[in-house]
Amino acid sequence: MNIIVKVLNRVSRFVYRSFCGKRKVFSSQSVRENLITLNYDRNINKLIEDYYVSKISLVILLALCGCFLALILHFSTLADTAIEDDGSIMRNPPGGREQEYSVVARDTDGEVLGEYDLVVKERKFTRKEADELFEKASMEIEKEILGENQSLDEVRSDLRLVEKLEGYPFSISWTVDNPDVMRYSGEIVGEPSSDEGEIVMLSATYKYDGMTWMQVFYAKVLPIELSPQEALEKRLRALIDSGAEETKYDERLILPGTFEGERIIWSEKSDDNSLLFLLLMLVTGALTFVLKDKELQKKIEERQDHLKGEYPQFVSQLVLYLGAGMTMRNVFNKLSDDYLAKRKEGREKSYLYEEIVRTSRELSLGKSESEAYTDFGYRCGGQQYTRLCTLLTQNLRKGNSELLSLLNDESRRAFEELLDSVRKKGEEAGTKLLLPMTLMLLIVMVIIMIPAYMSF
Repeated sequence: MNIIVKVLNRVSRFVYRSFCGKRKVFSSQSVRENLITLNYDRNINKLIEDYYVSKISLVILLALCGCFLALILHFSTLADTAIEDDGSIMRNPPGGREQEYSVVARDTDGEVLGEYDLVVKERKFTRKEADELFEKASMEIEKEILGENQSLDEVRSDLRLVEKLEGYPFSISWTVDNPDVMRYSGEIVGEPSSDEGEIVMLSATYKYDGMTWMQVFYAKVLPIELSPQEALEKRLRALIDSGAEETKYDERLILPGTFEGERIIWSEKSDDNSLLFLLLMLVTGALTFVLKDKELQKKIEERQDHLKGEYPQFVSQLVLYLGAGMTMRNVFNKLSDDYLAKRKEGREKSYLYEEIVRTSRELSLGKSESEAYTDFGYRCGGQQYTRLCTLLTQNLRKGNSELLSLLNDESRRAFEELLDSVRKKGEEAGTKLLLPMTLMLLIVMVIIMIPAYMSF
C-alpha cells in the first residue's frame, strides 16, 4: 500500500510541476492566503505544491478506481453463466418457460470443439395437471392477445397472437380464416371489406408433450390509419416474422439481411453500464478537485469561530497578569511558555495560542511591540482582536494603569458579546429544529388518525 501511495505521489508531483507549477494553471490567491493563515511556519511554495499534489493524487486515484471497477463491471456481464461446475443447467419448474443458451465446448487444452444453441425445456406435467392449466390459460389468453386494443369487438391495431403464454407450458399455434386481413401472427395486413369492419375467426391450438387443445376467438377488425414510419416498421416486422416461420425447424433464426433494397445491420441491445460508471468516477474526481478549496475555506471559518470563542478568556488573562504587575511583553511570553508546555503534555492545538507563540517569538527576535501587536491583530482578524490590538499599541507609553482599566471594560464587553453570540446560535438552532418537529407532529397525527378512521 505504501508503494502505491509513493508512486501516486510521484506521478502527481510530476503532473503538477510539468503543467501546473510553471504555468500557474490552478493557482488561486485565496488558496495561497488561506494556506499561509493555517500554516505560517512552513515554506509557502512547498505548502502550495503539497496541497495541489494531494488534490491531483485524489483525482488520479478516483480515475484509476473508476477504470478498475468499470472493467470489473464490464467483464462480470460477460462472465455471467447458468452452467454449474458439474456441467448441469437448472431447468424451470413445470409450467415455466424453456431456456435458450449459447454454449461453447472446449477440451482440457482450451481448444474449441464446437459452439451450440441449446434449448433447455421445463419439467413435464401430467395429463390431469395439463388439463387444469389449459382451463386457466384459456381464460387468460384473451387479455394477452389484445395488445393495444380494448376488446376483440374493436380491433384497430395488431393483435399479439403469442406462441407462449407466461407461466404456462403450452406452445400455441394460430390459424386465421381471412389471411388477406390478418396474418397468423396477429398483424393486420389489409383493410376490412367495409367501413363497419370485418369478422376474423382465430383458432388457437395448444400443444404440450403430445397433447392438444383447441380454442376459437372472433375478432372484429376495423379500418386503421398508419403513419409512414409505422407502415415501414410493420413491413419490416412482417419480413422478420416471415423469416422466423420459414426457419422454425432450423437451429437458428436468420434475421433479414436486406430490406427494400437496403442492407440491414443488426445489433443486440445490451445493458453494459461500464462506460457510464467510468464517466461518473471521472466527474466525481473533477468535483473533488474543485471542492477541495471549499474544504480549505471551511477550515478558515472554523479557525475564526475558535478565535472568537477564546477571546473573552484571553482578555481576562491579560487583565489578571497586568494586574499582577507584569508588562505586556512578559504576558505574551508567559502565555506562550505555558501553552508550549501543555502541548508537550498532549493539549489540543489552539489557533489563538499559536498566534501568541508566533508573536512572542517575533518580540524575542527584536520586532517592536507596536508592529508585533498590529500583526497579531491582523492575523487573528475580527473586530475584537483589531480593537484589542489598537488598545495595546495606543497605550504602550501610558503604562499599565490606564491600560488595565480599558482592558477591564473590554473584558466585560467580550463576555457580553459571547453571551449574545451563544443566544443567537440557540435561536438559530431552535429555528432549524422547527421543521423536524413539525414533521414529527404530522407523523404522530397520522398514526393516531388512521386507526381511528379505520375503526368506523
